[in-house]
Amino acid sequence: MTDSRMRSIHDVYGDPFDDEEVEAALDESLSPRGLNELLFDLVEETGLPPGSTVLDVGAREGRYSVELSRRFGFNVRGVEPVRRHLDNAARALAALAVEEPETAARVRIDEGVAEKLIDPSGSVDLIWCRDVLIHVEDLETAFAEFRRVLKPGGHALVFQMTATDWLSPAEAAFMWPPAGIHAANLDPRRFEAAITGAGLGIVRCVELHGEARERLEEDGVAASSKQLLRVSRMLRNRAAYEERFGTLVYEYVLTDCLWGVYQMIGKLNPRIYVLSA
Repeated sequence: MTDSRMRSIHDVYGDPFDDEEVEAALDESLSPRGLNELLFDLVEETGLPPGSTVLDVGAREGRYSVELSRRFGFNVRGVEPVRRHLDNAARALAALAVEEPETAARVRIDEGVAEKLIDPSGSVDLIWCRDVLIHVEDLETAFAEFRRVLKPGGHALVFQMTATDWLSPAEAAFMWPPAGIHAANLDPRRFEAAITGAGLGIVRCVELHGEARERLEEDGVAASSKQLLRVSRMLRNRAAYEERFGTLVYEYVLTDCLWGVYQMIGKLNPRIYVLSA
């Protein structure tokens, strides 16, 4: 079956377009928004007053727990399962208590997981969950816990990576296991079914595509450019890197680098979900 888009070489090369005009258009910025500013703007839109109770699920070393306290005056409890992150968070909060005692006093980081929260039912105004649920196998239980602990009318702000049809099954099978990522969780249909199945409403879904990565490039951070360069080096020099660092480290770092590159080329599509109880 012939693809209707197939052009002859006479069509391709015999009817030239204005290369300079196209390139000039593509070099114009689309004014991409940064991820942090987007997330914090959405928090601000909730209208929650200082002193509101916030749960940071998957707090890691407490960076965003601290920022939510600093910016909005929230009382924030973070939950985190990884011991290294918990230890680093404890040290960071101890240092913060000297520099910003009021901010630090409103933050605590505890050991815990999304599927089994210790918070009383109906006690939380806002759940912040950034780039965490890709690692949680039982999404249904996690969202049921979100629904349980949120106050009536409370919100959850969830940043989640999703895969597009451009990501092949072979790529997914190679990339996700070394990074502890559950492939099914990147299916937006499955993800949203878990949300609504738990009794949560989807107030808003912001699809970012490569926008946040564009912002990093335009700001001079060049995160994706650096990752692309590293991918090329890793593919050309695999044996040497594996011998030096081991196969597990090699495959994890390769996945981590492709994570950013794939957002830029449309294989991954990060989304921000605003949920309501």
